[in-house]
Amino acid sequence: MNKMTVADIQKKCVLWMDDSLFFCGILGFFNLISRFFGDSLLVKLFTADFDRERLKHSYFVRIAEDVFNRFPKILRPSNDPIIPPAPAWLKGSALVRFLTNAMETPIIAVEVEKNDVLSNDTKASVYYSVLSWLRWIGAAFPAWGLLAVVFSAPFLPTMIVAGMLVMVFAVTLLRYDFKLDLTSLPILLFIAITLFSGFMSAAASYSIPIAILTTIMMSAYILTKTCFTTRKRIDFVIAAFIVAAAITALVGLFQVYTGYMHTAWVDRDLFAALSMRIYSTFANPNVYGTYLLLVIPLSAACILYAKNIWYKLLASGITVLLLMALGLTYSRGGYIALAGAVLFFLILVERRLIVLFVAGVAAMPFVLPASVLARLFSIVNFTDSSTVYRISIWQASLRILGDFWMAGIGQGAEAYNSVYPFYAFSSVTALHSHNLFLQIFLETGIVGILAFLMILACFFRTQFSFMRHTTNFRRKILSAALTAAVVGFLLQGTFDHSFHNYRVMLVFYLFLGLANSFAEAEAKT
Repeated sequence: MNKMTVADIQKKCVLWMDDSLFFCGILGFFNLISRFFGDSLLVKLFTADFDRERLKHSYFVRIAEDVFNRFPKILRPSNDPIIPPAPAWLKGSALVRFLTNAMETPIIAVEVEKNDVLSNDTKASVYYSVLSWLRWIGAAFPAWGLLAVVFSAPFLPTMIVAGMLVMVFAVTLLRYDFKLDLTSLPILLFIAITLFSGFMSAAASYSIPIAILTTIMMSAYILTKTCFTTRKRIDFVIAAFIVAAAITALVGLFQVYTGYMHTAWVDRDLFAALSMRIYSTFANPNVYGTYLLLVIPLSAACILYAKNIWYKLLASGITVLLLMALGLTYSRGGYIALAGAVLFFLILVERRLIVLFVAGVAAMPFVLPASVLARLFSIVNFTDSSTVYRISIWQASLRILGDFWMAGIGQGAEAYNSVYPFYAFSSVTALHSHNLFLQIFLETGIVGILAFLMILACFFRTQFSFMRHTTNFRRKILSAALTAAVVGFLLQGTFDHSFHNYRVMLVFYLFLGLANSFAEAEAKT
């Protein structure tokens, strides 16, 4: 019997729908939209190929790369034959051998016994011993350190994670040659605008540290593109993302089991049956839901992307676990954003499956728990305190924008609250505008929001270009899932300021870097 491939399964799943009148109507609608917008300048902006050689030799890229690469690469491994052998525990440890193989970093560059002259020279022996260990750290630390950041971001305090990222960046400067891609350019521009607006803020003493912290988090994109350049490393980082998310879901379920949480996030007047919302390690259920929106599509895609049957089963179990966790956050924005991400994924991969999505949405009132349905339907209930609260803040924030659209007000809650009371309606208080795009506009002005939109445009262009050219269905599945995850994250950003939690901001830029590293690594094969 011939082994059935993923592509064969996908074809069989949609054959039965080919003659369905209902399906043909839905497909015809999307085809009409595609023909209507297909030749527009906006669509071509995202889909047209770009000249990589022209980008590589552009004046701005050469200047930026020269700044990064001017640091002496003293930690780069060399082929110096006089290097002492690695200790037995380092070579023989199963964990170290596993990590070394997964991250493709050698335990030691070359293992050659010292010659007789060097053996009699104590100073030279110590010098070469220290030098060899520094070279090994230079080879191993950037990738392993950034992997530790990926895994620990949901668990460690913000400043510790930021400190780890600074250490990784410092070692990377002395180890790797930075090669900037299309998305790196607007990120560098956005970093410059962020720092400028921080120094020019109405509350500069508070905004400057926030601007620096934001810059550190954004640098995760460039580090990811520099350190994770091979399929093996990228697959290992994907696994780290998923396993870390699974642990947060277990923490959330433990909160349900023990009842160890407060009810501050619940409107008890409207949701009497809703006793708790999990927040896991993020202290806020909406923030935790935003984090899950990035990982759920990635975990679900690994069910098809993974080759080993046990990995497929593990990915399936984790996906169910993460969906349960998202459900227990009772984040209405998270529910809508996940549905939007799924729809976007189907449009990218197989439009004929949209009929299943429509059927699934129609069946939800008969499947979902009453508490979840009540939260969803409360979106159109303007007596809900959360809805009224957001609308009032959006109105006030738009009034602020009318006066500060040019340069913004600076980063952080202190900068926002130094201005917000003069524009607020009644006694409504707020730490931010509860909208990602509006908040970036408020903080950095018109140039800042344009730079952020350029980041997104360059990211989507890279992913769309890869999906259009790849002939491997598994690779397209993963790229589409990564892209859909970002779309879900941005949809949630229309209901909340997703970057208010800096660890979520870090995960977002790590995610962008991972997706573009995957596209670049696959394009080379």
